[in-house]
Order: sequence, then structure tokens, then C-alpha cells
Amino acid sequence: MQVLYSIDQLPFNQATVATIGTFDGVHQGHREVIRQLKEEGKQFGLQTLLITFDPHPRIILKKDADELRLLSNPQEKIDILQELGIDFLLILPFTYEFSQTTARDFIQNYLIDKLHVQRMVIGYDHHFGRMDGGFTEVGQLLLSIGMAVTRIAEKDVAQLTVSSTKIRSAIENGDLEMANKLLGYPYRICGTVIHGQEVGRTLGYPTANILLHFAMKLLPKNGVYVVAVNHNQLIYRGIMNIGTRPTFGLTEKSIEVHLFNFDQDLYGEYLQLQVLHRVRDEKAFLDTHELKLQIQKDAEYAQGYFDATD
Repeated sequence: MQVLYSIDQLPFNQATVATIGTFDGVHQGHREVIRQLKEEGKQFGLQTLLITFDPHPRIILKKDADELRLLSNPQEKIDILQELGIDFLLILPFTYEFSQTTARDFIQNYLIDKLHVQRMVIGYDHHFGRMDGGFTEVGQLLLSIGMAVTRIAEKDVAQLTVSSTKIRSAIENGDLEMANKLLGYPYRICGTVIHGQEVGRTLGYPTANILLHFAMKLLPKNGVYVVAVNHNQLIYRGIMNIGTRPTFGLTEKSIEVHLFNFDQDLYGEYLQLQVLHRVRDEKAFLDTHELKLQIQKDAEYAQGYFDATD
């Protein structure tokens, strides 16, 4: 997959089949769209093109931007799409001025004139640009211009229609099993290991403190989780605590990970955490001895979880 950040970077004049959207999380519903995109590319001999935006349009349009938390940061989105085998990913800068473009102008000036789009694949609730000319939805407008359109129906998983909103709600409630079903892969949290207070090391459970790469990343509710950790293409098992560490009277939220059977120095290293299962709520303990006993129980629980899922 070739990643482009400007229409002017497109290195070809070949015809394309395209889809467009924010694709936050690249969940099961998005994957249906991408599956159809690839199928039509193969069937009609077209290059596959996915168009998305940075930053998220809701940030620029100030639609609950202060509360908005996203399922994937820009690099995570690129990494996931890379796995899905698209030919070109075009990340357009989203500005207020760009948001005022009408849907008709966007289709003609961008999709047709510059991106050579012959076919579009769109989701069931798809929209872009300001509608005009009496049209109420994008599919009608595309067909009126003469472009072939394939609309993908809603996708159900576990009897739930897949949406980013449902996935965010599941993650906020700590229901990682449901979130991961709707996503189609384990929820990811990525960041760099930084120095912490090293309390875990004194308890016999050294932890890596994670600095997020993306301030708007949605985090699960405070608590302890079973995680698989990708470091340098190797997967390690462990437990993660998200919270304020109330046993020590702290108030700032942190992300700490303990890896099983691991004794390397990770400071400054990049880790990808795959959040698999919620173990328990965060709580304040009477002393560090009680905390240590609970961490031991958490680790044993996580080991049992992995044994049961192997």
C-alpha cells in the first residue's frame, strides 16, 4: 500500500475504484467496504483507493471535539489498512474551508478530474460534502453524474449493527470482548516506554510505563486488563493497569504494563498493546503487601486466560 498525503502525489493516471470516510478503528463494517473495494478492483481491473482525513472532521467542525476520543491514531489506522491490501491510501488534510466544498464539486473536481475514480463503494450511512441540487444522499448524486456505485449494507456482529459509537461505548465500559468482536481484531494502545516511579519493581512486578502517542486515544475504563504486547515483531503476554494508583495517593492517570517472563530494558521503546480482557476494577489497597498479593492473583488469572484461549 502506498500512503499519500496530497492528491498531487498520485503517481498514475490509471482508473480507480474508491471509497471515502474517516474509518476510525477500521472495524468490521469498514472491512466489508474494503472487501468489496478489492473485489471490484480485481473484477474491473482498477486500482483500489481509500480516501480518509486528518484530523478527524469532528475536530475541525467542533462537534463535541473536547469530548471526542478515537479508536485509532493516524499511524494505527495506516498500519491496519496496510494489513488489508489496498493499493493507495490518500490522507487529505481536513480544514474548515475544505468542509465547505459541496458534494457535487468534490465528486467532479477531486474524484473524477484528479483521482480518476470510475466506481465508488460506500457504506450504508455514507455522506461527504454539503449536499446541493435537491439530492438528499451521496449515492443518488453519484449515480446522477454517471458513476457506478456499490452500497454496502449494515453489518451485524453478535446481533449488533457495527458502528464506531457502539465500539467506543464497549471500550469505555471495559467490555473488550464485545469491542474486539465488532472491531475484528484486539483493540490497540500504542506508546513509548518512559520512566515511572518504579514501584512495581520493588514489589517484584516491574512495569513499563506507557506514554501515549495520541492524546485523543480512547482508553478503557480504569482497571486491570489481560494484554498481548507487540515489541519488535515479537508478542509477549502480560497485564496492564490503567488508572491513578490510589494505593499511593496519586491522581494522574497512567498506563502500566507488566510482561511475563521478560527482563529486558524497554525505556524509550515503542510498544503496541492488544487489550484482550478486563480482570477487575482499580482499587486502593491497605498497604503494598496487599497490593503485591493482588498483582500475583491478577497475573495468575491472566496466565489462566491465555492457557484457556491457546
